[in-house]
Order: sequence, then structure tokens, then C-alpha cells
Amino acid sequence: MFPFLSIIASVIGVLTMMIATLALAQTDTPDVAQIEEFEQKTKELRQTDEAIENLRREISVSNSSALQLREQKQLLSMTVTQLEELLAELEQVEKELAEQKAVEIVIPPVDQSLRETAADMQSQADALRSEVAQLEKDLAERIDASEANVTVLPQGSGLDFIPHFVECAADSIVLHSINPTKRIRRADVAKDEDFIALMEKVVNGTRDSIVFLVRSDALGTYRACKSLCDERDVRNGKIPIVGQGRIDLSQFATEEPRE
Repeated sequence: MFPFLSIIASVIGVLTMMIATLALAQTDTPDVAQIEEFEQKTKELRQTDEAIENLRREISVSNSSALQLREQKQLLSMTVTQLEELLAELEQVEKELAEQKAVEIVIPPVDQSLRETAADMQSQADALRSEVAQLEKDLAERIDASEANVTVLPQGSGLDFIPHFVECAADSIVLHSINPTKRIRRADVAKDEDFIALMEKVVNGTRDSIVFLVRSDALGTYRACKSLCDERDVRNGKIPIVGQGRIDLSQFATEEPRE
């Protein structure tokens, strides 16, 4: 019932709408060929990455193998060098052994009359024993002589004083001025009452004097005692004593005790 032109216009409008709809549909929907190409590229890229990773691993293994080969080669070179040195040393030793074997050892003949017999050696041993026994005897006699009494004799001038004998040993002194005699350790001399009393007695007396009997190993003890006497103006003197025997003062008159 429409006019012909209206029908044509309607058909054109419908066609236009269909074309527009198809165009919009093609714009929103991706192309299948492009999707397949993208997936193919992605797969190829993944394969390429895997191949690169495999190559990296192979290169790492190759480097490690090459390093091991270099180390083994260096070790082998050192081993060969050492082996050559050992072979050279072995050759030198074999050469020296051959030279030693070639040397002929000649033992000169010994005259039978010059050889010592067992009887001769026994005789020499007996003679040596006798000599040792004699030496031991002489040594014992010397020891006894050194341990004998050492007699102190009055000598020189100026004997008008009263001596008070003090024996100086290596680590002690012996007061011969009292009866019985008293031994005092060197470290205790300065505070010993008897020695202090002796020094006071000599200081207060007019003819009294301390006489130190100094043995050969008692120089330090003598100096310590003399220093104590000098500090207190105590008259003192000394007599060297030779040997280690007991001191005999019997030649001196026994002093009368004083109050």
C-alpha cells in the first residue's frame, strides 16, 4: 500500500542497517587468521627460548668439561715432569751403585804378631782396673784430708785484743764465741739476738773484736756480716779458711766469761 519509492527507501534503509551491522561485527571480532598467526608466533618464540636455554646449558657443560680437561692436562704435565725427574734420579742412583760395585775393597794383610789376643786385652783391662782403684784411693785420701780439722793459729802482731770468732759459710754463720756453738742462717743474721748481743759486747768492750773465719764459698755471707758491723762501728777482721774441715780454735786461750 506504500508507494514504490517508499518501498525502495525502506529496502535501502534495511540494507544500510545490515551493512552497518556486519561492519560493526567485523570490527569487534578478531580475524581468525591473525589469531592463528599469533599463536604460531608464540609457539615458535617458546621453542626458540627453550632452544636458547638448552644451548646455554650445553655451553656451561662444555666450559666445565673444558676446565676439567685443562686441569687434567696440567696434572698430567706435572706427573710427566715428576716421572722424568724420578727416572733421572733412579738413573743416577743406578750409576752410583755400578761405580761402587766396580770399586774393589782391598783389606791389607795384618801381621799375626801385631794382632792383640784375648789375653793381651785382659791384661790391659786388669792394668786399667788397678789404675782406677789407685785413683779412687787417692781421691778418698784427698777428701779425707779436706775434711780434716782446720787449725787456726795465732799469727802476726797486734794480738792484744780478745777475738770473737764467727765462721762464715755459704748460707750461714757459726758463732764460736758461745758454748755450745750456734749456727745462724744468713737470712736471719741481722735479727738474731745472739749475734746482736755479740756486736753490742764488742762495741762496749775496749779490746774485743769480731774475727770472721771466711771459707772459700762464703764471700757473700762475710760481706753481709761485715756491713752490719760497719754500720754499728763494730771492730772486725777476717781470716781466710782453706778447705771444708771442722775449724779448730784450740790454739787460742779460752776467754773468761764476762758479766
